Amino acid sequence: MKVVLKIDEMNREEIAEKISDSLVIIPVGAIEQHGPHLPINTDTVIIDAITSRVCDAMSAEYPVFKAPVVSYGNSHHHFPFPTMSLKSETLISLLKDLVQSLVTFGCKNILILNSHGGNDEAIRIVARDMSRICQVSIGAASYWTIARSRLINECNVLDLGRVPGHAGGFETSLMLALTPENVRLEKRPPCREDNIPKVDNARRIYVSRPNNSVGIGGYSDDARHAAKDIGEKALSIIVEEIVKTAKEYIEKKI
Repeated sequence: MKVVLKIDEMNREEIAEKISDSLVIIPVGAIEQHGPHLPINTDTVIIDAITSRVCDAMSAEYPVFKAPVVSYGNSHHHFPFPTMSLKSETLISLLKDLVQSLVTFGCKNILILNSHGGNDEAIRIVARDMSRICQVSIGAASYWTIARSRLINECNVLDLGRVPGHAGGFETSLMLALTPENVRLEKRPPCREDNIPKVDNARRIYVSRPNNSVGIGGYSDDARHAAKDIGEKALSIIVEEIVKTAKEYIEKKI
């Protein structure tokens, strides 16, 4: 049985023996409202599971460490709904400190893997700045960007709504596959025609408006077509694509 190497569960000698040749993945999530039917730790649950599966899949070929999940993200745009948020500058500073810490005790390959749209710009800034400062290789990506083409072509995920969207059909499907006991399907908001995207969100201009940056009512699209089997298939594709990309990163092919 494969065991995910969680860096916080290892002692200093074990870490020192392997760290210089290893990839360390820092998962970054968020604690924020996800509509009336999903828990506020949705992004953190998703990225924790994805990272664990990626590390497990890679462990036979590469030494891969999973860092503890950074549970909090930049989520101010979800207020006044229940949300625990870091300012963008705080998140950037926090991630830079964590990267610096890893580099200080010998890490040379770091991947910041994100599951919240509000963090996407921040992780790229961290990678860009810290690779220059620390003179090490740092990758940064949100899970949906890596797997996007296959998700669209093989899962028809755009039929669910936006990808990843917010508390819509896609995220609800992932949560049904991961922690169905925490999904309240009976509380899914009713479909509203003015809340259904007319175009794929990733291909539009980014617009942020006061009190309405994640869709009317705090969700981007309705979750009426969410399903566990879709979530399971999507998770498999996401993990496969991240593993492929991480291997190319380690081998300096990208």
